[in-house]
Formats: sequence, C-alpha cells, structure tokens
Amino acid sequence: MVNIPEGITKIEIQQNEQSNDERETQAQCLIKLTKNIELFHTPEKEAYARFSLNGHLETWALRGKDFRLWLTKRFFEIQAKPPGGQALADTLNVLEARALFEGETQNVYIRIAETDNAIYIDLCNQEWEVVKITIDGWEIVKNPPVRFKRSSVNKEMPRPTKGGAIEELKPLINYQSEADWKLIISWLIAALRPGSPYPILTIQGEQGSAKSTTTKVLRALVDPSTMPLRALPKDERDLSIAASNTWILAFDNLSGLSNTMSDALCKLSTGGGLSTRKLYSDNEEAIFNVMRPSILNGIDDIAKRQDLLDRSLVIFLPSIPEEKREDEKTFWAEFRAVQPRILGAFFDVVSGAMKELPNVKLRERPRMADFALWITASEQALGWESGSFMDVYNRNRNEAIEQGLDSDPVGMAVLLFMKDRSLWEGTTSETLNQLERYLQDEQVKKSKAWTSANKLKQRLRRIASALRSKGIVFTELKRSSRGGMLKLEKVKKEPAQPS
Repeated sequence: MVNIPEGITKIEIQQNEQSNDERETQAQCLIKLTKNIELFHTPEKEAYARFSLNGHLETWALRGKDFRLWLTKRFFEIQAKPPGGQALADTLNVLEARALFEGETQNVYIRIAETDNAIYIDLCNQEWEVVKITIDGWEIVKNPPVRFKRSSVNKEMPRPTKGGAIEELKPLINYQSEADWKLIISWLIAALRPGSPYPILTIQGEQGSAKSTTTKVLRALVDPSTMPLRALPKDERDLSIAASNTWILAFDNLSGLSNTMSDALCKLSTGGGLSTRKLYSDNEEAIFNVMRPSILNGIDDIAKRQDLLDRSLVIFLPSIPEEKREDEKTFWAEFRAVQPRILGAFFDVVSGAMKELPNVKLRERPRMADFALWITASEQALGWESGSFMDVYNRNRNEAIEQGLDSDPVGMAVLLFMKDRSLWEGTTSETLNQLERYLQDEQVKKSKAWTSANKLKQRLRRIASALRSKGIVFTELKRSSRGGMLKLEKVKKEPAQPS
C-alpha cells in the first residue's frame, strides 16, 4: 500500500499523475513537430535549427526567443492549447543535445559571410533574401549555402539597384577633403568583406560638424540597425555581446578611452578572443572570437594609445554653416531615395576588388596589410589612380602617430631627449630621471599620464612603432647588476615605398 503524505488526497495524486503523463505527451508532440528541422551547432557549441518557412530557409538559435515562440505556436495550432513550460523546456533540452551530439558543425554569420568564390550580404527582409557577389557581378538570391542568424537590432536593408554611383553619397556626409573622402569609402568597402581585419573609423570634430549623422549614414549603408548609435560598453563582456549581435559597432560622443577598452577595441579590429564567464556558471567561459568594423566619434582626440591609432583611420569633420543644415525628415528621405543605387555601386566595386585582389602586390605592408591589399584591389573599380590609396593611407597613419605622441608625455620626452643624441644606454631609473628633465609641466610627474621606473619598458614597448617612425629605436637589454637596462638609438629613416 502506498503511503500518502498528510494533507494530500488520492484525487490530487491522480491529478498529479495525469499532469505528469500529459507533460510527457506534450514533449513528445513538440519533438515530432521538429522532425523536418536540420539541427546543427557552431564551433563554439551553440545549437541552431534550420528549416523551411514560407518558401525559404531560416536559421534560428535553439535557445532564442523566436524559436521558442514558433514551437509554442505550432503546438497551439494542433492542440488548441499552449504547451506546458516543463514540456517546452524538456523539448529544447532534447533538441539542443541532438544538435550538439548528432548535428554537423557549421559557422553561423550575421549580416555578411564569405565562401571560396562569393561574398553574401543578408538583406534581413522577410523573404530572407541575400546579395551574392562574385567576380562576375552581383545578384539577389534565396537559400544561400551559408547560414545567417539575426538579432533584434538587425534592420532590413533595401534591395540594391544597378546604375548608381558611389559619388551620390557625397552630399549626404560631411568631410573635409578628397583624402578624407577616400578614407571613408575605404572603410565602407572594408566593412563589406568578412573575415579580415578592419580599421577603426575615428570621426572627430567640433559641435555642429554632423559627427553623429555621418556615423549613422555610414552605418545604415552596410548594416542598418534599430540601434544605429550606442554608448561605449563598460567592459569586455558587454562589448562581446554587442559584437555577437550586430555587424558594425558605432559608438557616439566619446571623450576618451580607458586602457582596457582601448585594448578590447584592438582585438575587435584585428581579431582576438573576448571572453567572459557564462551566466549562472562559475567555471565556464563564453568565448567570442569576432572581428567587426567599428566607428568612434567625439570632439576630443579619442584614440591615444599607439596600438589603437595604428589600427585607425582618423578624420576631422569641418563645422557645417547654419544655412546649409537640413531638417531630419528631409535629410533621411533624401538618403533613402538614393540608398539602393549607392548600395548597388558599392557591390560593383566589391566585385571588381574580388577579381583584382590576386594580382595586387605591396612593396611595403603596414600593420593592416589585408585592408591595404583589399582597398588597393578596389582602386580600378573606384576609378582612383593606382597607388593613390596607399599615399592617403600612409599620410593618415603618420598624422595619427603624431597625434598619439603629442598626447603622450613619455613619447614627447623621448623625442626631446634624443633630439641631440644618437645613442643612449642606461638603467630604467637613469632613463626615467633623464626624461623627467624634459617635462614642460612638473604636475605631469604626479599624474597617471606619467610612468614609473618599473613600468618604463612596458610604456616604451607600446610606443615603439611610433618612435621608430621618428627614427628612434627602443631596445631592451639584458639586466645588469645596476638593474634593468634599455637602449635608445637614432637611426636613419627608410623612405616609404610606393605600392
């Protein structure tokens, strides 16, 4: 005889047993509804479902809200009632296990993907159409061989049209010179190629120079979003999550970067693992291996560390006279009218770059060598003079180096210290004492902008490439009985080689 706990009747037990059976039945029914769904997982062990819906294939994360709601809707259509929460949870657990242990490993992309012979751009429309770009041109297709995912911030891109020109973008953005125009176009073309390091477009200018509007326009061309501009995240975790849900990251109205965020943006630009602890887990990490195009805008010098500046395209916007300003409604109507034509023109250039890329050689390769090769391959399709991009790019990099050194008291002190010297060898303490004599403001020694003897080598390492461009080479020497040793040597600068 079964012992019944106090306060519980036989009727309640029967009801509970019936409820348990019902949950099992619901779970079985839900699993049957997914029999024609392809289950797979990414290299990062994220489970996905791919299935036909309204005549096209869609890819949804198994743990995403959309897939859960779709399952609920399908169950209601058959059973005329919603599934129980436990049945739904059990079903998702089973599907996730099958995706991880039985499904294939597949990459999932957001907005832009590439195969051996084509670049695909997700229009994010209801038909799940994508633009396919090859060396022979571009076309709009359905059901591409790559798998795209979408997030709540992805916005539909208009269907591109042929016959447009990139120059139609000129009246819609603010820029100062033809060199800056080329840098902006170069950033946009780079953002249309997946899997390659991306320069960070840094837009600076005084109030009234349309920094935010220019940022929004550039973002809207390649990756329209319900959140076109965002504040800078507080840490790597928030940056990682943002990067996993969108293609372009655009940060508005910045007044500077912390060292931690500067390093994180470097990883985002040229590739690197951004990791964070998984929610509700003490010993598991969520790894985000992402490279993303990004835009920073602000009034003051935003990037100050040399490793970030060396990955940046820095442009300064002129102020816009009041008589040339437009109201928002009129401006964005003008933009939407030409956006499909401008998109088509950019896709023509990407096709031309894909065709020309195997033939491009550079005598001098900067840090962002893949970017430099890609834009040089685009010159013919853009109608630019051969080698003109590298001229503009090298000038911009040199100006960025100057900007970084001007804002770094250690770098400026080294330049002044080595002005009348060809060689210096000494301990870190001796070197720091010498450098302090060239400080124009004694208060700097007491600030975080200065350094200490035990951190001097680390600081010089960070600005070594900038110093080298000024003809000063920093070398770490073996430690002596006097302490850590270093050498500063003036060398003859090599002239820049043309592409």
